[in-house]
Amino acid sequence: MAEQVQGVVKVIELVGSSPNSFSDAVKSAVKTAAHSVRNIQGVEVIGSTADVGGDGNLTLYKVHCKVAFVIEGSEESLS
Repeated sequence: MAEQVQGVVKVIELVGSSPNSFSDAVKSAVKTAAHSVRNIQGVEVIGSTADVGGDGNLTLYKVHCKVAFVIEGSEESLS
């Protein structure tokens, strides 16, 4: 069972992309968010699209996702 998060959780929406796969696009979104956001708790993919090249091959995978993180200091306000 997942650990229960106490505090205030903020959710932001992001679009990640990758030339390799949808999975890599999600990883890219979370990794990039982690540069400026701490305490990331989870990610939810709410949509996915892909660009198609002239030869019919997929050229860019994109995911629209929500990333949730705990706001620092919000845990103490519950005490």
